[in-house]
Amino acid sequence: MNSNNPVAVKFSQAATTYKQHDVLQRITAEKLLSKAALKGSLVDIGCGPGTDFTAYGQDITKVTAVDLSEQMLAVVNQSFPSYLTLCADAANLPLSQQQFDGLYSNLVLQWCGDLTAVFNEFHRVVKPKATCFISIVTSGSLPELETLGLGHNAFRTVEQITAAIDSQYWQVDSVNECSESLYFNDLRTMLYSIKGVGASVKSHQENLHSCCSDKSGSNKSRSHTSRTGLEKVSLRGRKDWLALKQHAETMRQAEGIPLTYQITYLQLTKK
Repeated sequence: MNSNNPVAVKFSQAATTYKQHDVLQRITAEKLLSKAALKGSLVDIGCGPGTDFTAYGQDITKVTAVDLSEQMLAVVNQSFPSYLTLCADAANLPLSQQQFDGLYSNLVLQWCGDLTAVFNEFHRVVKPKATCFISIVTSGSLPELETLGLGHNAFRTVEQITAAIDSQYWQVDSVNECSESLYFNDLRTMLYSIKGVGASVKSHQENLHSCCSDKSGSNKSRSHTSRTGLEKVSLRGRKDWLALKQHAETMRQAEGIPLTYQITYLQLTKK
């Protein structure tokens, strides 16, 4: 495991429970693959516990699954023994040039620091005319957290993402942004949906359970940081938590308490 990379650590810790919380990932995968016509060799960047591409009618003969988390890759090996697995960073792939007929990356690039380097690396490893299908969380996500007074990390705008794509190397076939809303029975479940997919990075040695446990009667201030959502959340015990729950109830819709993500779907072809 990449023990020095906090994202890798958290996703490794969530590897065995990821599929219980990956509703958003499944929604975006279906949208990406419903428009794809993948065939031949495919590289899946940030594969998580793996995707069954044949279930979406894709004519793929070979899958190379890449992830920062060795634990996630262990799950892939169990579920998809025919897949090749590789523990690596998207911006530094230990792969030969022009190796793949297609590339797939679902809700991963928001973790990457240098998107230009990532897209250049994608260009290096795929064949000419290869098509890439990518989804990424973008600016405007998680407005419900702001309504609750819970800060969250900034995501890139669509303009910032497309600016990282070198037009010398890529033909941008489509860029589509849309909202994807999830609904939860209660606030705790909503917050754990963020932590449950490995996206939480601890702050001040406190975890999400500490700040959303109904059993906590302590007045000790608690803080939490999440790479998809919560940033410097401070709760001062049971009273604050109950007030937060009541506030969340004011947002409830017929389907439940909403949590909304802005997702950008990209289709690129290598020139």
